[in-house]
Amino acid sequence: MWKQMGTEFKVGVFTIVALFTLGYMLFVLNPNMLKDSSRKKYFTVLKDAAGIIPKTHVKTNGVTIGKVASVELDVNTTRIIVEVDSNIKLPVGSKMEVRTRGLLGDVYLEIVRPDDTGEYIAEGGQIPKSDDQMDMQGVMSLLGNIGKDVKKITGTLASVMGNDAGEDSIRNILDNIETLTADLRKTGASIRGAVGDHPDRVLDIVMNLDKTLANLKKFTGNLNEVLDDGNKERFNRIIASFDESMGEVKGATKNIRLISEKIEKGEGTIGKLVNDDTAIQEIEAAVKDLREVLSPATKMQLIIDTHGEGRADKTGQTYFNVVFKTRPDRFYLVGMTDVVESVRDTKTEQLDTEPATADKPGSTNTRERVIERKSLRFNLQLAKRWYFVTARLGLFESTGGGAMDMHFFRDRIRLSLEAFDFKSYDNEWRRVARLKAYMQVLFLDHIYLMAGLDDITRKRNPLTYEEKKGPVPFGGLGLSFNDQDLKALFGAAALAR
Repeated sequence: MWKQMGTEFKVGVFTIVALFTLGYMLFVLNPNMLKDSSRKKYFTVLKDAAGIIPKTHVKTNGVTIGKVASVELDVNTTRIIVEVDSNIKLPVGSKMEVRTRGLLGDVYLEIVRPDDTGEYIAEGGQIPKSDDQMDMQGVMSLLGNIGKDVKKITGTLASVMGNDAGEDSIRNILDNIETLTADLRKTGASIRGAVGDHPDRVLDIVMNLDKTLANLKKFTGNLNEVLDDGNKERFNRIIASFDESMGEVKGATKNIRLISEKIEKGEGTIGKLVNDDTAIQEIEAAVKDLREVLSPATKMQLIIDTHGEGRADKTGQTYFNVVFKTRPDRFYLVGMTDVVESVRDTKTEQLDTEPATADKPGSTNTRERVIERKSLRFNLQLAKRWYFVTARLGLFESTGGGAMDMHFFRDRIRLSLEAFDFKSYDNEWRRVARLKAYMQVLFLDHIYLMAGLDDITRKRNPLTYEEKKGPVPFGGLGLSFNDQDLKALFGAAALAR
């Protein structure tokens, strides 16, 4: 039964199944993509916006209340535009912090709100960045500096006391210090008692002081053991290295002074940069030109569009296009579609022949076979937009042509007129060119319906060869989503597994 069905029916069934699959992934796996609640816009200014991209979550008290709408680069700062649910009130004094989920987690923005004072930040206002926040990069840098200092200290101790004799000497020093502390504690107690009610204990105090001096003598002896010949060599090497380092520092200081004098006089490249404003202006212009060249590549947006069309003449067509939007007013379209006007091969076969009789003439029975060959055609177009009008030039279904689009109601409604496959000298299918006029209406930012007229100047059907003047009505259904939607979609699909 499936083999007996036509090619158009199979293409239609495949298109319906693909659309239902994409719709299930879009609505069930990631329903948050279709939310269209009213939101307010605010902005904040950050020095470093690493990891922040459009649609980054915006939270307060751990609850997601919005997303990042756009990231705009100023001269030396970054301006972040955020969208927050309209029912969320931001009191004056609210601060913006950049936070991460763990050491290697995603980056998100946290709005720290103070107590409600009755005054709120107006829509479109600025949410200042928190001053006392230290991000994860700063913490890691601080820990790195602390680690370097600890490494220097332990290296010095290891070089001075890295042998067994040094360890024994340190152990003896600590024991003597402990004994000395105990003796001093006893001496103090004895002095307090003698000064109080027992003057006769002065002699005992003197004896304790004698023991203390003996311990001090022992302590100095241990120090002499530490400073034996082997350790003295180490200390001498350390001092010699320090003297050598100081000599190098003096030489470096002299060189720095000479370089500073040259710079002050305007000598050399750095001197020209410091003293000549023209060089600085040229560098700034070069950096600006480089930023303009690289800006389209960093801000490029990828849009995927697919839709199917059904026509009144019982034909159908499926389109799949990829749009590379390098700038807000310019994009490139690459895609493909199946062929509507198929090549028609006719083959006639003779079945049998009936001979003539007295009352009936002879006849021959034949059978005609029609073979339709399907193939793909390609789209490759360059587009430029002015306000609400867009012009497109390039390949339309593997033929040269042009188109004009008009956008209304924030691009939710689009009127289009396409002209391609222009008439050749001996064209018997149409009068001028293939003209296609249609309207698209966008719903929920991803789904759109379309309806229009195709092949307005057609005068013969290339499949049936019958004369048929006038346009062919058609309707269609499509899906459109960008690269950010794809990331969210694949992330939701991974979580669903």
